[in-house]
Amino acid sequence: MMADQPFFEDVDADFDDLAQRLSSADAGLRRVAAMELAETAAPEAEPLLITALSDSEASVRREAALGLEQFDGLAAAAALAKALLDADAGVAQAAAQSLAELKSPQAAPPLLALVGHPSAEVRIAVWRGLRDLRAEPALVPALAALRDFDARVRREAVSVLGYLKNEAALPALIEASRDEDPEVRRAAVSALAFAPQEATTPTVLARLSDDNWQVRESAAVVAGRVRAAGAVRGLIDRLSDEFWQVQGKAAAALGKLRSIESIPALGTLLSSPISNLRKDAVGALGEIGHRDALPFLDKALEDEDPDVRKIARWAIGLVHAASDADRRERPRFDS
Repeated sequence: MMADQPFFEDVDADFDDLAQRLSSADAGLRRVAAMELAETAAPEAEPLLITALSDSEASVRREAALGLEQFDGLAAAAALAKALLDADAGVAQAAAQSLAELKSPQAAPPLLALVGHPSAEVRIAVWRGLRDLRAEPALVPALAALRDFDARVRREAVSVLGYLKNEAALPALIEASRDEDPEVRRAAVSALAFAPQEATTPTVLARLSDDNWQVRESAAVVAGRVRAAGAVRGLIDRLSDEFWQVQGKAAAALGKLRSIESIPALGTLLSSPISNLRKDAVGALGEIGHRDALPFLDKALEDEDPDVRKIARWAIGLVHAASDADRRERPRFDS
């Protein structure tokens, strides 16, 4: 290219310089140019970075793949999908990282073309890239991917279904909640948060007794989100779980469900040495808003953790407000 012929006629001359450096015989200069292009975050940088993905030097291709994470169109998605197949593992990993940042549904087609690729690593990256796109054409392939032999692929496909929030996927997600892999079960339970409680409750109840504590934790979270009233007994049982994280999520769910029968069990958590768990319990007692919680909340006013005391004051206010509202709603009988 002649020095007096600009690469771009309508943009800053810096891009002409960067384009020329991408054509340098020095791989180090080309790599730095790719990094500088990424730093500009300008639309004019996208085609140059896509071109750099074909560079003979892997380090240049890697920087180009990383730089494309800020571009969300079909062109970037197609280039990154191709880079997933790069012979250099670092380039492929960089492409996978950038694909996970995609947000536009129009980027889906080049990824969907790779869902059946022989490499599990490619399939994992593809489903991770599709997750945030919420592209409806991904529904059927994602359902098929739940039968993939690699658990990591199944987990990513489950996440895609969770983002799609399509009720047609409910039976498959319920089945996936019984997968042999705990991470798949955990993702499947979390994905059910969009479903009606009547469809979700049996699965939540079953997973509250899962042998993996993170699955139990996710089940407790979903029970609160969908207001699964039928899970109250199971959630109360989880207040004595061996993992405090599960106890805390169960407490929060019981608060959302305003379960009066759980008040005594929640009260016992105020003796826990873990302050975060005491905060969860006090917050739940406040959300329940019943006067039976007041003795426990009064005790929490003396807690050594100032945050627990602060939440207790807030919770007591909620209980009194609920009691006042209840009195106002009672019918009056004049003599």
